[in-house]
Amino acid sequence: MYETDNSAGPPVIPSYGLPERGPHRDLSLYEDLIVDGVMAANSRGGVIDHVTARRMALWLVAQRQPADFTRGLIRYAQSGAVTRSLKLQLANYARSPGYPHRSKAARLREYVVARGTDLGPIGANFGAICDQIDQADAMLADLRERTRQGRSTPEAQPDTGAHQPLVLARRDPDSRTVTLVLDAATANIAIFAIAAHADEREAHVREVERYGRSLPEDSYGRRNRQDIAAHETRVAARLRAVEQAYRTAIDHGTAYRLPDLTQTFKSPESQPDRQSALEAEP
Repeated sequence: MYETDNSAGPPVIPSYGLPERGPHRDLSLYEDLIVDGVMAANSRGGVIDHVTARRMALWLVAQRQPADFTRGLIRYAQSGAVTRSLKLQLANYARSPGYPHRSKAARLREYVVARGTDLGPIGANFGAICDQIDQADAMLADLRERTRQGRSTPEAQPDTGAHQPLVLARRDPDSRTVTLVLDAATANIAIFAIAAHADEREAHVREVERYGRSLPEDSYGRRNRQDIAAHETRVAARLRAVEQAYRTAIDHGTAYRLPDLTQTFKSPESQPDRQSALEAEP
């Protein structure tokens, strides 16, 4: 029942979503990223996010699954849509001791169950965005490995405009934070603009303070200039904080995790009908 296509050639992670289909992903890198995603889900008591689920689906594809299962996994990797057939197959494999990748099937089923009835496409660019995140993660992994081994980083290539910029954003309403992911060239441009704007704000503060000192003590005009200077100082401090964080990351190779693509889900363990909806992962 679980026979797979064992045609010649080593297993690889195919790229789905980008028009040019991009390079094949390194299988060992995917395995490491999947482990990171599972650990992150465990730490927050939830299920894996969209990006980790897609990586897990493509990892399963690389193991040469039955054709109908492969089609469902690839469709999910392209658009984020979960077909009824794929949902049933995941449920079957997750509780079948003879299936060699049972734990991953169980994780994917947890993810599907947590999505509830919202099993349609996640977005028109789901595959492309995930491929960009994979490329960014691969570059970060290479940079960390080079740093660990004491090797120099490759020379930056000139920006010829041949590649689309990598610009991703995620808002977390609970923590009131926004996470941005930018490619190196775009980040350099953005930081230059931020630093220039900070210069303008600081210059405005000096001008307002200088003019305010010429006004009578306790006058409305002087108090008004003091309020303006205080506001501009706070704005400039935020801009400088962004600039400093960027410089620190570049100068010291500070590692950071890429965000979830759109959302994370509550663990099915918190759902009252979990026993009927989801068998425990082995």
